Amino acid sequence: MKVLGKNSLSSVITAFLIILLLLCIVVVISGGIIVIRNFNLLTSTNIARSLIVLYLSSIPAAVLIVQFLEIFRGLKNGDVFNNKNIKRLKISYFSSLIMGIMYLLNSSLLFFAYKQESQWIPLYLMLTYILALVFLIFGIGLVVLTEIYKKAIKYKEENELTI
Repeated sequence: MKVLGKNSLSSVITAFLIILLLLCIVVVISGGIIVIRNFNLLTSTNIARSLIVLYLSSIPAAVLIVQFLEIFRGLKNGDVFNNKNIKRLKISYFSSLIMGIMYLLNSSLLFFAYKQESQWIPLYLMLTYILALVFLIFGIGLVVLTEIYKKAIKYKEENELTI
């Protein structure tokens, strides 16, 4: 299967990202309504505060999905090496790092809830640490990818000048 152009892998990923974005928008809207309606209840315990942090992490997740959607739309159209993609990658790594930090914050809230509340907290705490590490490593990987992409554009522009 080809990677770029119409009827390619980037087309399939674009469709998947659109579905994922729609789900994320539903979570942001419905979660916002739930948080507003139950704000006093949700701020009363550490586990409930943890759920608010998880909800808030859906906002940078939506931003991340939109940026990848735009990158893959460009790939689908054959527009690979441009400065717009560098900007999109920068926004993506900031979003990913923000999500990693939010999950670390969530882990600290869960750590304090461990002695007070549910027996499921250790599993939830472990999964939150894993998510934090995944998004932090993903963000760092996107920083590296952005720098590689900058170099590739520079080399492409130099190559075009020599021809």
